[in-house]
Amino acid sequence: MAFSHLKLIIRKTREDLFKSKQNLLIAATVILFCFLSIGIGFMNYGENYSKVKEYRKETRDNWEHRPDKHPHRMAHYGYLVFRIGHPLSIFDNGLDDYLGNVIFLEAHKQNTANLSEAGSSGILVRFGTFSSAFILQVIVPLIILFLGFGLISREREDATLKILTIQGASPKAILWGKILGLCQFSLVFLIPVIPVVLLIGVWAEASDFADIVSRLLVIFPAYMLYYFFFCTLTVLISAQSKASSTALVSLIGSWLILVVFLPKGVQFAAQNLYPTPSRIAFETQVEEDVLKVGDSHNPDDPHFKHIKDSLLIKYNVKTTDELPVNYGGIVMKEGERISAKLYVEHLKKLQNQYNQQQKLNEIFGFINPVMAIKNLSMTASGTDYFAYQQFQNQAEEYRYKLAQRMNDLQIEHISNIKPKEGEKPAMVGHENWRKFPDFQYEFASLKKSLTHQFLSLAAIIFWLLACVFAVGLSAKNLKLL
Repeated sequence: MAFSHLKLIIRKTREDLFKSKQNLLIAATVILFCFLSIGIGFMNYGENYSKVKEYRKETRDNWEHRPDKHPHRMAHYGYLVFRIGHPLSIFDNGLDDYLGNVIFLEAHKQNTANLSEAGSSGILVRFGTFSSAFILQVIVPLIILFLGFGLISREREDATLKILTIQGASPKAILWGKILGLCQFSLVFLIPVIPVVLLIGVWAEASDFADIVSRLLVIFPAYMLYYFFFCTLTVLISAQSKASSTALVSLIGSWLILVVFLPKGVQFAAQNLYPTPSRIAFETQVEEDVLKVGDSHNPDDPHFKHIKDSLLIKYNVKTTDELPVNYGGIVMKEGERISAKLYVEHLKKLQNQYNQQQKLNEIFGFINPVMAIKNLSMTASGTDYFAYQQFQNQAEEYRYKLAQRMNDLQIEHISNIKPKEGEKPAMVGHENWRKFPDFQYEFASLKKSLTHQFLSLAAIIFWLLACVFAVGLSAKNLKLL
């Protein structure tokens, strides 16, 4: 394959695409919509971040300014924790609109996250949000198909394909020239978006420059390879089609299968192959297992009766009222340990089912590159399910420490003998509430996210190799007339 011929074909293809005012108008319109979606995303992000800061401060102030109370009452008073979206959610909001943002933490009970965007919006949000990632993943490939469906078939119809070979261009040079020329034009949709995302992302309050740059260094090449696949698909189908109209119909059909039917079908299959229990069923199963281990509200429960007898022997007393530590606090602490341990076990099983669903989606990335780029884009943007899992796990860890700290205060400072009528109620000083630190949500690192979800990245690289192989195979069978 002569490099000079390849270079000329690339330049000619690129120049023809750029010469068309219609193509430039389409590109400008798409870029404008991307900028608009980024601007709207930034405004929404800033508004949500301000609200989260306000509610976090209000929650913390309410907690710290509670009066002297019994620690167990404070444990049930509870605490609100909030999930902050990653700054790159302005580019790809992924699953953020469908997952809860607030969890109410209290003793003996693990609540789920609430107040998702989809739950408080109309039904249209469930069809997907019009983000710049959506435009780059769905709309731009369709434009590539329309721009390139006749690159080879039209040359054959005009009898210029044969002339190219007579002038010394090999079939491989013709295919690669058309693909790379189309691919260079496709970057017009992507290149202006990346610096804007970087600028706006760094401008966000929760931004980390190094983190955002590293994530964009994954996103930008991934989308380049994604467009390379669609450029290759377009040119190869054009090369195999007898007429340009046939190529266009075939390409639109391929786009529908890749973008619409396959993702929805795989999602439906994943939900049926790896079903998850309802919220009520999940909580009921946890409660049933807790009762099997030990019921802290049942004085005759064998597990807690054994604890009681051990304490009486240890301190050489006959009743719990004589114990130097608060017996109720010890029971609550053990009950919290049991319920939390069983909840985490059930939560891991539930998360494993969701992970299996996600794994199926990632595996199908080797069959459908649209699914691969969608998963990788969400992972790199910090808006995938793994990022949400980190919030769940951090919230539960904080809840457990909060409940056990209140139990420790009860054990250490509350007497076993209940105050008589008219006496001061059993309580501890309010300064103890300030000593417990506030909840600090930490984003999942890019390295950790990619480690847990490496298949999507591997799938993108697989499609690069598959395209190179397909071009070599197609070049051998290219029909000139």
